[in-house]
Amino acid sequence: MGCPNMCSFCDQRAISGEVKPPTPEEIAEQCRESLIGGIDGKNSEIAFFGGSFTAIPEEQMTACLEAVQPYLGSGGFSGVRISTRPDAVPDRILAILKKYGVTAIELGAQSMSDRVLLLNRRGHTSQDVREASKCIKSHGFSLGLQMMYGLFGSTAEDEEHTLSECIKLRPDTMRIYPTVVLEGTHLGELYKSGSYILPSWDDMLTFTADAICRLKAEGINLIRLGLHAEKGIEERILSGFYHPALRELAEERLYLAAMKRWAESHVDILTEQRSKVTYILAEVSTGDAGLAAGHGRANRKAFAEFTLGARLRISERNDFSEGMMKLSLCMEDKSGTLKQLGEEVYNVFKITGTSGL
Repeated sequence: MGCPNMCSFCDQRAISGEVKPPTPEEIAEQCRESLIGGIDGKNSEIAFFGGSFTAIPEEQMTACLEAVQPYLGSGGFSGVRISTRPDAVPDRILAILKKYGVTAIELGAQSMSDRVLLLNRRGHTSQDVREASKCIKSHGFSLGLQMMYGLFGSTAEDEEHTLSECIKLRPDTMRIYPTVVLEGTHLGELYKSGSYILPSWDDMLTFTADAICRLKAEGINLIRLGLHAEKGIEERILSGFYHPALRELAEERLYLAAMKRWAESHVDILTEQRSKVTYILAEVSTGDAGLAAGHGRANRKAFAEFTLGARLRISERNDFSEGMMKLSLCMEDKSGTLKQLGEEVYNVFKITGTSGL
């Protein structure tokens, strides 16, 4: 709802899983049932997504916002989050949103290349994104920006430009959606005709892994990486970057990059003392052992190649912060005492340049 045109990649009904939007009464009931069901309202928001919320008829928009008012504040939800188009947030609408408790506005920027926006039928310009972002922040809303990687006509330079321009706008949050090609879309037709060729998975993971590092360094919260698909969408996917754990795949690359750097800096001792090496120990923060090992043990296999077949042992430490990893080479002396050599500590989120992994 509210979209003046259909973008090249969009089949919003398939993404939202709905044929028609909920009525104000249904919206209120969803909120009520969520709170009764035990959701932590204090740390949750009511979200209007799946279209351009501020571009629907004003009466309909305010009816939706009216419906959630009893469920905001003490004992209810912390606020309201909406998504919309960059060309649909005039001052008058922002004043209405503020009145009804909207706290966060996400803009579908998608690309900051006007050429790419035009090719993908977005109907707005990169300057619209800049102006809307400034206006949203000036009204005291939390700003979120959404970008898509791999759109029709987009180059590696365009992707880098989009990420850099989004960072310059200082959003509080970002979502990165590597493109998924759906049946029934213009992009789907371009794909089937051979006119649209997607970047490789390797290029996509390299970009997103580096983006994670850049956004962390800038203090911007990446709240989503990859399409959150609802029921019914998977059978409509023709191609593209859909994976239920896409962020984990990207973060695994960062752990592997640290492992590779460690192996390269200790190649001499690995070569000279290979027969004496019992194992190489990777210590990571609690809950991150899976990221260090990699999907399908991919990092373990790659690390064995870097270290001439040395065995990798992974352990978790509750005194390590997220992204910390300590690598050390463990050897037993003649008495059976274990010695640790070549200890190095890495913050994987400060590692860039993951191409080739």
